[in-house]
Amino acid sequence: MFKNPVLVKLLEERAKHVEYVGTLLTKVDEEGRDLVEAETRTLETTKQRIEQIDAQIKPLEEFEATRAAHEETVQAVTPTQRTQPAGGTRLGVKERTGYTYPTPGHFIVDKIRSQQHWDTVGNEQAPDSDAVTRLRAAVGIQTRAEGDVAPGVHQTTEDTPGLLPVTIQGQVLETLDGLRPFLQAIGIKPLAGIPGKKFHRPHITQHTKVGKQTAEKAELASRDLKIEGLEFEKDTVGGWLNISRQEIDWTSPSAWNIILQDLQAEYAEETDAIAAAAFEEGVTQSVTAIAAAEADNVDAWVGALYEAAVMAATKDGTQRARVRRLPDTIFTSVDMWGDIGAMLDIAAINKPGMSAGDADAQTFAGSILRFPRIMVPGLPAGTVVVGRKAGFEYYEERIGLLSAVVPKVFGVEIAYGGYTAAGFVDPSLFAKITVAEA
Repeated sequence: MFKNPVLVKLLEERAKHVEYVGTLLTKVDEEGRDLVEAETRTLETTKQRIEQIDAQIKPLEEFEATRAAHEETVQAVTPTQRTQPAGGTRLGVKERTGYTYPTPGHFIVDKIRSQQHWDTVGNEQAPDSDAVTRLRAAVGIQTRAEGDVAPGVHQTTEDTPGLLPVTIQGQVLETLDGLRPFLQAIGIKPLAGIPGKKFHRPHITQHTKVGKQTAEKAELASRDLKIEGLEFEKDTVGGWLNISRQEIDWTSPSAWNIILQDLQAEYAEETDAIAAAAFEEGVTQSVTAIAAAEADNVDAWVGALYEAAVMAATKDGTQRARVRRLPDTIFTSVDMWGDIGAMLDIAAINKPGMSAGDADAQTFAGSILRFPRIMVPGLPAGTVVVGRKAGFEYYEERIGLLSAVVPKVFGVEIAYGGYTAAGFVDPSLFAKITVAEA
């Protein structure tokens, strides 16, 4: 049975729409937020398109069922011999001997059986003599001596390129995943509803004072509580594209869904990279605790991590260590993730029973000395930062999709993006570890 090409295209388009909705809802769930207005409109448009496709699919499937029943009936009928047309054989035309295949499928089956072949379990099968006879009767094949070549011109696919279909097979290969390891580690705070281009985060710059009374009825210690604002400035991140109406209507799989998914993934990865770059630039404390010759030494790294942790917990020794200042995360660039991971795995092999940390080349996450370790693709090479993730904050309002029809070019202009703001609550909660040059 030949598959209706219109039905195939509709089924493929419907599957792409369903897949797009699933991807969008999964992202919304992972980010722990509600659908924005643009995403709600997109889902409604997609739902309406699916309903339109379903209305077209139903009668086509019914037709396919009717055609299948007809073909089964035709196959049950014994083929009849072709009669010679009145007036005898025309000059220059060789009449076939009279066998007609009921369907092209029967012809293909006999074509295979007429040659040496293998069954489904790999057993060699000799040519089927009945199939050979039917083929010769249908197409007028005459027996030739082995090695003879038919005279005349030989037709090949090079002569008929216009008859060869071009098939699009499988899904579009996608290299973006839209993951945001840095932002997922520090958390994303809502920006919606905050007016203005800037906003302030209240921050205690001077605490009150409590001390031991020097003598009975002596005046107790006293100091003002001072609170100032930390300034956060909003940024806009996004991208746009002008798409022809033909691109939307004629492509299969639908270019519209693919473009939207790509814009979403680009937005996610770019915002993660922008925030990570601002984070690395703002960390000013650092320790040079590892010599180049000891870069693969577990013992040296243990010392370096504790030295950086002490610096972050005490603001380089100028403040008292508190629970709210103790580091809870290690952030690494891609190259340092690889170096540290290899070091930990080699140490575990060479020192059975040692548990310096957990590394896995298939995930961003891991641990070093029970510290959660996150690999951040947006950090520059050679970066290792120890700190408390609450010391850096990220705010976001994802606007999502905006679209407008451009009649004069028969196109649709779309944009995807959002508003972001990022900054330090206290940069002294972080310290870098650097490797000394040889």
